[in-house]
Amino acid sequence: IGPSTRRTGLIISEIMYHPKAKSDGRNLEFIEIYNSQENIENLSGYTLSGAVDFTFPGGAFIQPKAYLVVAAVPDAVKVIYGLNLVYGPFVGSLANGSGTIRLNNAQGAVLLEAQYGSDGAWPVAPDGTGHSLVLARPSYGEADPRAWASSESINGSPGRAETPGTNPFRAVVINEFLAHTDDP
Repeated sequence: IGPSTRRTGLIISEIMYHPKAKSDGRNLEFIEIYNSQENIENLSGYTLSGAVDFTFPGGAFIQPKAYLVVAAVPDAVKVIYGLNLVYGPFVGSLANGSGTIRLNNAQGAVLLEAQYGSDGAWPVAPDGTGHSLVLARPSYGEADPRAWASSESINGSPGRAETPGTNPFRAVVINEFLAHTDDP
């Protein structure tokens, strides 16, 4: 996975905006950020805004080629996914239908603006079936629905790379269908 903009080497790489309902009621909403650069990125004072609000504390950083997770309920995400470090909680909620998430630097400049949704060209599986939304084709940019795909696994893959599927037909789309074959 690589950068989706020239403004930063950081990427909003995965969004769990409508997790499958859990019997224990745990909220597993999360946002994953990936550092595609070769250097450590200091996130002190950076913010997430839009659908949610969160300010990274002083001393927050992300290693090169590493993932970072911000969650609505960090302890729930830690337990379910076996992660040691999850930032949060964020204020607000990731709307189940559509929304926008911005990553702003410490001076308030918007570095990334990721939109998500489930209508039109957006993948529908992340809207309540347990799959997350993953940035599969970053060259389209985070605002383009074609850049996003459903996670391969139920519950997503926060804190690690998305595992490519083994089904060779996963990307096949039926784009034409002939329902009547009689001559005109």
